[in-house]
Amino acid sequence: MKVLEDVKLNEEIDELAQRGIHKDYTGTIAKIDGDIYTVWFFNPKNYGEFAFAKVNKKYLTPDKIVYHNRLLLEMEEFLANVKMEKYTHLTECDVKEYDAVELIVDKPKYAIEGVHKGDRGCVISTYAIDNHWEIIFSERGTGKDIAQIGVAREDFKIIDKF
Repeated sequence: MKVLEDVKLNEEIDELAQRGIHKDYTGTIAKIDGDIYTVWFFNPKNYGEFAFAKVNKKYLTPDKIVYHNRLLLEMEEFLANVKMEKYTHLTECDVKEYDAVELIVDKPKYAIEGVHKGDRGCVISTYAIDNHWEIIFSERGTGKDIAQIGVAREDFKIIDKF
């Protein structure tokens, strides 16, 4: 295995699990120091979120993804400039597709779509993008759809788990 090669965590490791990194999560090797690899892990439940962790190579399995040379150059540039110690944990996601939710804030970006505090909806995605979940909000009583929008996790509560 080498730098910028994709890997998969092949075992649940308590220390990593406490940081939100679990078995079968994938990542890219950022640095190699003997048998210890610094891996750039990605959150499969929250696209756009990442964390760096040091992992013994015995817990990693190659995950053959071929990157275009231009993307490899961008990754190298990113890794050369990122402060890895700042990104050490992934968010544990408690939201699932089809969970019933209620908006708990009023914000202009939701109001412009016709959605207000107290409105209820249904999560329609299996993952978040930058901690925003895709939700369809419907009128109470009629079931008529109001809007389908991305809502920040801190802006809604789960009222019924699927």
